[in-house]
Order: sequence, then structure tokens, then C-alpha cells
Amino acid sequence: MILLSDNITSQFIEILSSWSNPLLLIFFFIIIIVLVLFFINRYLIKPLEQKHTLEKKEIEYKNSRMMALFAELDPDPVIRIDSEGKVNFNNQSASDLLEIAPGDIIFDKFSIIEPQKLVALIGANSRYTFPFDFNGVHYNVVMQGNSALRIAQLYLRDISVIKDLETKLKQLTNYLQHQLDEERFRIANELHDGIIQDLYLVRMGIRKLSKQNSIELVDMISSQVETVTQELRRIIYDLKPRILDELGLEPALKSLCNNVIKESGINGSIKVIGLNSRLNKKVELFFYRVIQEAVSNIVKHSGATEFGVILTKDDNLMRTMVTDNGCGLKKSEVSYTNSGFGLINMK
Repeated sequence: MILLSDNITSQFIEILSSWSNPLLLIFFFIIIIVLVLFFINRYLIKPLEQKHTLEKKEIEYKNSRMMALFAELDPDPVIRIDSEGKVNFNNQSASDLLEIAPGDIIFDKFSIIEPQKLVALIGANSRYTFPFDFNGVHYNVVMQGNSALRIAQLYLRDISVIKDLETKLKQLTNYLQHQLDEERFRIANELHDGIIQDLYLVRMGIRKLSKQNSIELVDMISSQVETVTQELRRIIYDLKPRILDELGLEPALKSLCNNVIKESGINGSIKVIGLNSRLNKKVELFFYRVIQEAVSNIVKHSGATEFGVILTKDDNLMRTMVTDNGCGLKKSEVSYTNSGFGLINMK
């Protein structure tokens, strides 16, 4: 029995160890595949991953140096912070403006930046823009996140000039609207107080005329109609001089000066040199309005007894000079911010 058992065991071992055994072949091939995968991972994939990691770090380092170089040369304030809000770089402009240094916490300078938003911004590589006012100067702050470097960079741009222009534009818009309303009101008053009243008198005169035949009444009505006609012509002339469209700049300026002399009692003269032909209608209107504003200022503010207007034209250049013997205006007193808009419109 023992001998039979030994034979069976030896036969079983021989079958298992035989190359004809499929299990042995499968096991052998599994070992070979594992060894091949091990060597591929060890000597091919791992070195490539390490090389990629090193190249990525080198690129990030170069990008960081490039960003630092640009930030250092940027004339505007630039600040770089980590995800905790700690400053790790700032250029000289930022240091001079905000008295900030590496190691400071950005939340102390910009209360609008919240820690949670900063982390989300860096992780998403997103951008956030917000206004910032400091010492009366308006800045536009752009905060750009960088997830690869795990930082955010703040760029401060001075937009005070733009803000001032926006303010002046708003003031000018309000002024123009006010001027339009004033002009409508003035025309309405002149029509009501002048022409409407005169027309009412004409109507009353016609009623009387229908009852009695009177030459004196006819003459009175005729005189009133003439007055209304002249008043209408004056209003239309103030809105847009017809003579400017029909005859040009020189006759219109002479008519303007004659009217100013007649109404104000100030002596004046006008001289036009070299203007031998008509100009573009817009150019004529521009020069007319500028001189009209200047002469109007003389009448209102100068206290002058005389004024003079000289307009000269060369080949490609026109000049105008308006003078008076009044009190004058010092250059230091001229302020486009505090004065009316007459000077701005002329400019």
C-alpha cells in the first residue's frame, strides 16, 4: 500500500512539473508578463514620468521668473499672493503705494477679497476685477489666479483720468440738457410775452376795425404786425442765423457784431482777411459759435467799452483773435472744472 501511494504521488508531481501541463505554462507566462511589466514600469514609464515632472517644474519655474521679471518692470503696482493671502512678492510701485512687503496679509489691504473666494479663484484659474480707491486715486484691480503655481497675482491700474472724463461727460450731459430746457423756456416766454400778446392786440384791433372804419386803427394794427414779424425774425436768427447759410461766415460775423454794438452800446469792429470763398458749413458754424461765445462773454463779464474781432485765413490754417479793453481774465483763474461750459464748448 505504501509503495502504491508513493507511485501515485510521484506520478502526480511528474504531471504537475511537466511542460505539457497547461497550468504550469499559464503560471510561467503570468510570471513572465509580470516581470516584463515590472521592467517596463521601472525602466521606461518611471523615468518618463520623472522627466515630465522635472520639465513641468522647470517650465513653472521659468514662468514664475518671467512673471516676476514683468512684475518688477511694470510701472503699475503688482502683488503676488498665495492661497492663504500671504504676500510672497510685490514690486516697488506696490511697496510705495500700499507700504506692503512679503509676508503681509493681503486681506488687511483689500477687505473685498475673501479667503474662500481666493482659494476658489486660484483653483479655477479665473479672474476677478474690482474697483479700489486709495488716497483719492481710482484704481481698477485685476486678480488672476494660477492653479499650477498656486498663487494669485494682483494688477492695479490707475483709472483716475477715465473717472474724471466720465465725471466731466456726465456734467456736460447735464449742462446740455439744462441748456436745452433753458432755451425751450426762453423761447416759450418770448413767444408768450411778446408775440402772443402782440397778436392778441392785433385781434382786438381787427374786432374794433370791423365795427368802425378808422385809418389810425389800421396803422396801429399794421405797426403791431410789423413788430411781431421783427420779433419772430430775431428769435429765428438767435436759433440759427439765416445769413450764415445764405451768405457765409464773413457777412454773418459782421451782422453779429453790428447787433452786439446796437444792443449793448459797446463799440466794436471786425476784420476778415483772406476769406475769399465759402467754407464747409460745419467749419463756418464752429467759428461763428466760438466768436459768438467770446463776444457774449465780453458783453457779460468784461466791462469793456470796445472790442475787436480779427479772422484770417491762410492756405490751410484759420486764426481768429478777439480782443477788448475790459478787466481781462488771469490764466490762473481759468478752470474747466469750476467754470461754466462756455470755455469748454469753445475749446
